[in-house]
Amino acid sequence: MRRTLLALALVAPLAAPLTAFAGPTIDKISATPSPSKVGEAITITIEASEAENGMCGLSLNWGDGNKMPPKKVGGNHKNFPLTMQHTYQKPGTYEIKADGARAETYLPCMGKVKYMHTVEAATAAKAGGAASPCPDEWKLKGKAAKDGSFTCTPKAKGAKKPAQELACPSGTSYFFGSKALGCEKAQ
Repeated sequence: MRRTLLALALVAPLAAPLTAFAGPTIDKISATPSPSKVGEAITITIEASEAENGMCGLSLNWGDGNKMPPKKVGGNHKNFPLTMQHTYQKPGTYEIKADGARAETYLPCMGKVKYMHTVEAATAAKAGGAASPCPDEWKLKGKAAKDGSFTCTPKAKGAKKPAQELACPSGTSYFFGSKALGCEKAQ
């Protein structure tokens, strides 16, 4: 009986919860811009409480079939808040998930978060005389095709090349010539 009590007295402190050694707890995820457009890079930020308490591993699922392999956080690696970029190729609503996951010798972070991100179709010419996708000094030739491609021609001689390339819809690419510019079907 004495041995049993002695054994319990020695083991009880070791069996206590190990909450004092708890690592970071993932508790927030955000994205900018939100909503975003197809082909536009978004930046997500993952935050955690108790981040100064150590190191852990996490995984990230972008919701479009792309997943990030488990990543080490803290210790000799970047600590919270973490920022990462991703670009969606199709419009829709995507569930981005960050969750604890073992990353080699790092134990999983505690907690998990989800974020619903909306991706809108890239701007293109709209039927019915809506805003033109062409820059100033250029006019839309005909109308935009179903695949999002379009051509702009100069409104007058000497039209200047735009300072920035046009943001073309998914599946198309920018082109520029002395007499036309626009977005053509990617090959």
